[in-house]
Amino acid sequence: MSIFHKIEVSGITEGFTELGFTAGDVTLNYVEGPNNGFPLLLIPGQMESWQGYKCVLPELSRRFHVFVPDLRGHGKSTWTPGHYSYNICGNDLKDFIQKVIKQPTLVAGLSSGGVLSIWLGANAPDNVLAIIAEDPPIFSSISPRIQSEKFMSNSFKVAIDVLGKPGERDITEYLSKMGIPAEGKAELLMIPPFILSLISFMYRLNRAVRPNHPYDVPFLPFNIRAGSKFLSEYDVDFSCATIDGRLSEGFSPDETLKRVKCPMLLLRADAYRHATWGLVGAIDDQDLECIISLVADLKYVQIPGRHEIHMTTPDRYIEELTRFIDDLKAKGRLPH
Repeated sequence: MSIFHKIEVSGITEGFTELGFTAGDVTLNYVEGPNNGFPLLLIPGQMESWQGYKCVLPELSRRFHVFVPDLRGHGKSTWTPGHYSYNICGNDLKDFIQKVIKQPTLVAGLSSGGVLSIWLGANAPDNVLAIIAEDPPIFSSISPRIQSEKFMSNSFKVAIDVLGKPGERDITEYLSKMGIPAEGKAELLMIPPFILSLISFMYRLNRAVRPNHPYDVPFLPFNIRAGSKFLSEYDVDFSCATIDGRLSEGFSPDETLKRVKCPMLLLRADAYRHATWGLVGAIDDQDLECIISLVADLKYVQIPGRHEIHMTTPDRYIEELTRFIDDLKAKGRLPH
């Protein structure tokens, strides 16, 4: 999508409405598009709010009735420190389908949202027509394994240490401590200080000139601008829960995958293993083999590029999602 970098983080996508849904101890903020077909629930990943899907919402809303919630602890939804797990968030979404969407739904999610899409397929089978799981770390994010995945756990620890400090969150400090593994080197490759200084200056200038668009810095890609917003508005205890095992408490990846009977599309981004840092990505080759062996009705597509496929390669994401759904329609596997 040649114009995706021009899409603004600020504002509501045309044709969409921002609403709230309250159930028990949580109110989920969400956006809803026009009723143009099958309901499609899009589930953001950890550290992502509904705006992460803005690159794909206009096109998807032409064919589907799109709903995108902020998970608890994210965006404008309720923060519930001490109460974050796949089971808790899964039940939030099950209630959302039953009480807001009110009919069987296509479910798509990124990362932990992808794990939750699989959770719904296993635990709310009457409410789910099909699953699109976008690079879900369904094995690698589970305790105790995540503690041994050094790169993944380090990313969460940096977020906890920097963004968990009192006061306004310092996104520049966060970026300064994030790095990527380099082949043959034990140390992470960090962002050069002069680039960090330039980004920081651009953000300060943009906020002074356009205070109503604090994250929409000119020339920066959408995923970087949106990511700055997401980092400023999520509860870091969600990341704590990932590291200390609360997120995966009472959740069995193998048993959950076995119970998925609806059609499932698995989108896998680039992944490899580093000698020092372990898995760089969400799904290693052994994980992939396990998913393929456990899900009865699975289509698998490898997509080169970054983890957040719908943000960085939105055209490909739309293409694969719509092809999958069109194929199910053609085979009479979706209701008329």
